Amino acid sequence: MSLLQRARTSGILGVGSAVAVSSIAGYLLLAVVGRTLTTSEFALFMSFWGLLFGLASSMSMVEQEAARQSAGGEKDHSAPILRVALAAGAIATTVAALTLLPAVSARLYGHAESGMGVLVVIATLGFAAQFMVRGLLIGADDIRGYAGLVVAEPTSRLLLLAVVWLTVGVTLGSAAAAVAVGAFAWIGWIGPARRLLRRTQVQAGFGVRSWLDPLRRAGSLMLGAALTAALITGYTTMVTAFSGGAPGAAGGAVFAALTVSRLPLLFVAPLQALAVPTILRWQQAGTNTVKDAHRLLVLAAAGTLAIGLVGGLVAWFIGPWAVQIALGAKYVVSPATIAVLVFSACFLGLLQLASAALIAFGSYRWMATVWATATGTTALWLLLNPFDIVLSAVVGALVGPVVGVCVALVVLWRMVGRQVGAVADHA
Repeated sequence: MSLLQRARTSGILGVGSAVAVSSIAGYLLLAVVGRTLTTSEFALFMSFWGLLFGLASSMSMVEQEAARQSAGGEKDHSAPILRVALAAGAIATTVAALTLLPAVSARLYGHAESGMGVLVVIATLGFAAQFMVRGLLIGADDIRGYAGLVVAEPTSRLLLLAVVWLTVGVTLGSAAAAVAVGAFAWIGWIGPARRLLRRTQVQAGFGVRSWLDPLRRAGSLMLGAALTAALITGYTTMVTAFSGGAPGAAGGAVFAALTVSRLPLLFVAPLQALAVPTILRWQQAGTNTVKDAHRLLVLAAAGTLAIGLVGGLVAWFIGPWAVQIALGAKYVVSPATIAVLVFSACFLGLLQLASAALIAFGSYRWMATVWATATGTTALWLLLNPFDIVLSAVVGALVGPVVGVCVALVVLWRMVGRQVGAVADHA
């Protein structure tokens, strides 16, 4: 239990503080770019930004796999993390390379021969290594190194942008180049990463068959990440796509409420990587029983329900005011709308942590299945429900995460019973 307690205190505080600093630096960069570029240039910059970080998010679960292999103590002979990261990078870079096609480049970047597509390709490769290094660090319980890298990524962009601003001036190209540089912040941690890789990697051949397992592993992780993104960052797009028309003023208001209600999820995603080594060490301790594991699952579900109810109650009273303070007086939402959205965000956070637990146990197919169930349920609701866009979006934000959490808890209940029991018997 001391490992769990340590994760709750120094680990969570360290990672949470790093995420807070990282988020502030990211918003500052957008503020500077938005104020220095023209409106049309900023639109092209945001197109570049969305594409790059969309590709980066597709590889985000490589971090959790790296944490699993780094913390596990056993070498993965079928899919070592270096090859998984290379495979994920190859898949994402192939997609990024499509933006180099003149027709695609002209549509996304405003010019058929724009160099921004090259920056996307280069930065995508950098992100593949970045997530691997972050996972290796957190898996080895190097909280300081992990937090440092989380902070270094956005601050390196901001510092380079400041230098450009003070010297030659910010342009669309220089702003994009500053963003791409952040994908290589991991170079500052290349020494610790190499030592951790030597500890976790195995000698493997270079034949085609030796890459099949890493490719499959990378594909499963990227599918899970894509489904996660669809349900979190892409939920407004799902609502718009399935609503049968423009969302209008009512849709804009509920989207604003959704944005505010999900801000705490910024802190959940990095904690997924922290959860993986914590679960592995808890399992390997050999002093925990199946009953202990089941009790933790019950506490997680009950705790999420309690936090969701309290959060929803608070949001009922101050949520509409918070939305208007954050985004403007024109965004008027009802207390019930923001309360349900906050309640649903709590279950979405539990779903993210349950996904990390499935990766910790090496159950990649179930991880993808859980997210497919949650996203699919949400999509079906949005497509088939007869209600207006506000009720449709609010209920859809709740139904998918709740169904996904139920499936994940059932799978984990059976899985921890087998695996924790096996460790206890072996000990």
